[in-house]
Amino acid sequence: MRIITGSRKPLFGALLALSAMTYCVPSGANAADIKLAASAIGRPPIFSNTFVDVGETKGYWKKAGLDMSFRWFQRGTDTAKAVVTGDVQIGYTATPPAVNLIASGAPIVIVAGMPNQDWLTASDDPKVKSCKDLKGQTVAADGINNARYLFLQSVVESCGLKLSDLKLIDLANAPLVKAGIAGQVHHGIFHVDELAQVEFKTKKKWTLIKEPASIKAGLHYAVLVASKKAIAENREGIVRYLEGWIMTQKLMGSAKPADIKEFAAIASKASQIDPAVAESAIKTYQSFHYWNNNDGLDEKQLMAQVNDLVKVGIMKPENKPSYDKIVDRTLYAEAMKRVEKMGGMKK
Repeated sequence: MRIITGSRKPLFGALLALSAMTYCVPSGANAADIKLAASAIGRPPIFSNTFVDVGETKGYWKKAGLDMSFRWFQRGTDTAKAVVTGDVQIGYTATPPAVNLIASGAPIVIVAGMPNQDWLTASDDPKVKSCKDLKGQTVAADGINNARYLFLQSVVESCGLKLSDLKLIDLANAPLVKAGIAGQVHHGIFHVDELAQVEFKTKKKWTLIKEPASIKAGLHYAVLVASKKAIAENREGIVRYLEGWIMTQKLMGSAKPADIKEFAAIASKASQIDPAVAESAIKTYQSFHYWNNNDGLDEKQLMAQVNDLVKVGIMKPENKPSYDKIVDRTLYAEAMKRVEKMGGMKK
């Protein structure tokens, strides 16, 4: 059963557009009867969350010995909160809120990641060609301290502006796409597939505002976080979840034409978009290694994101956690060994 839910709480205003996974494991469960309930952002899902549909369609979690079910949230704020409160045990979330929660003492740890940002700063106004041209404009960038908001902050600071020089509106995901198609939004921070949908429907090309390469290099996109309690009580369940995760990322990142076609068919159905748009978006994502075949937890990039949170004042310098406190790479390593052993990483 799929349940769409979503609410926002001020306490977690720094949490970004995210998702989370939950599971319950019966005592003494055998490989075939470990149950895992999961949640993600949708429906339809943001493109990174189409891994759920890939995993279900391809039977990856069944192959890993999990009986999966999913719940869906409209925003990730509640899913990230649920990991901290213990209502869920493992979650997919943007990196800034995850490390900020760890810095504040939350009993969670990062077990895998997607390091590379896909954000695009775009405008359909012919007068807006550069970062400085955004001054005084109304820009869609989600809520305060959410992923788009933080990315836009880095972009405008690179050209000497502040967010206060812009008029910001809280708009993201499907509502942003609809507003862009309807001509209600002219400037915004988009996911690759979101802008592709707008351009496909309107037959209008948007201008991409270039940002220094150092911005994306100094930011880390998303992570899987698990509660320490869950790791202690059901490490096996989390490792098996990561087995399925690894196999989804393998297919999604494959440049084989047949794999791209298959992924595009799954993603277009899940996201309710034209297959041609999905395929175009996939190729763009793959060009900057959105999906990769490692744990995605490069220390330099992850800590650069932590340092950025300190710089913008979201994290207090004295609370800055060390890399070893932020991550536990051992679960992914075990999952990868199992996937390789079963032949799941073969070309």
